[in-house]
Amino acid sequence: MSKLVAVAPPVNLYEANDQITVAIPIPGAHHDTVHVSLQGRQLTVDAEARYPQEQQHYLQHEWSVGTSHREIDVPRPVRGSGAKATLTHGILTISLPIGAEEGASRIRIPVTEPATHQGQPH
Repeated sequence: MSKLVAVAPPVNLYEANDQITVAIPIPGAHHDTVHVSLQGRQLTVDAEARYPQEQQHYLQHEWSVGTSHREIDVPRPVRGSGAKATLTHGILTISLPIGAEEGASRIRIPVTEPATHQGQPH
């Protein structure tokens, strides 16, 4: 099993409640291995998924670990201030408030993971 490098994961992009939301599946990634940045209307996501697949004897193997990179051209002006990125159950969700922002410098958006709810039904 080889490691895939620079895979471009699929993206869902939608608009609701005065924000653009981007959802990207990144199985095996953690908040500290995902980097999100915004420069103007270009959103960049770099991630590394780690999962000990090499030690497994797979009967079917369709998703891989490694790095992924995706650049998304956001269709409307968005603001980096107030932007949020959350990684939940392998899905990265980025919320970008709609509106023009001064300057075109690159803004890093920190990625968070919700606390585990022990004892909660799944």
